[in-house]
Amino acid sequence: MTEDSAASGLGSEMVYRSLRRDILKLDLRPGTELDESVVSARYGVSRTPVREALIRLTAENLVTSTKGRGARVAGLDLQNLRDFFEGLDILQRVVTRLAAVRRRPNDLDTIKAHMLAFEEGARALDSETVNEANYAFHAAIGEAGQSSHLAAAYRRSLIESLRISYVCFSEHSELDERLDAHLGATMQDHRAMFDAIVAGDVDTAELIAGNHVELFRGRIITTLLSTDTARRISVKTAGG
Repeated sequence: MTEDSAASGLGSEMVYRSLRRDILKLDLRPGTELDESVVSARYGVSRTPVREALIRLTAENLVTSTKGRGARVAGLDLQNLRDFFEGLDILQRVVTRLAAVRRRPNDLDTIKAHMLAFEEGARALDSETVNEANYAFHAAIGEAGQSSHLAAAYRRSLIESLRISYVCFSEHSELDERLDAHLGATMQDHRAMFDAIVAGDVDTAELIAGNHVELFRGRIITTLLSTDTARRISVKTAGG
């Protein structure tokens, strides 16, 4: 690898992580144009690492690219949460069940590491760590199921849930007792899922995975009833 290509790789990673964080936290709203020259100037890099970062974000469905219109932050359709949760429920139950059958020792190590990272973030009430560790925990379960197509579909749903989570878990103060209770219940679910996967108990793993989606759904619905939260995300989420 040449010095220029190494520098490009570092620049691409920095742009990717920065844009991803801003998109997930809605600092870049759905539909926002991501002009390559503007992004290049913002981060002080050439267009090549910007283009590479946008390709990665497009693969995660966080950015859309249309010929003649360029790249934009992907829409976030909060009006269609029923469809989202139906898909998440099915995928989460299936991949968790498969993980209980097909998991390997290194899969268990990875899942456990992310589970512990989530717990550390929850105790610190660090919303960014909580959301990223939660994503990594479930994505690792998807990988443990050793079904590439299902794992890819599941990751797409998890990415969508990340944006929803940032909206709904970053709006509240440290004194939010309901959030504290939710995080506690989430940690219990994670532990129970992990134990079922370790034990190869497919039925229990699937049951807990389904209940875990319901826990998330309940938190989202409760938070969306908040006037302040609803006002913050009231922009046209399809990017129009």
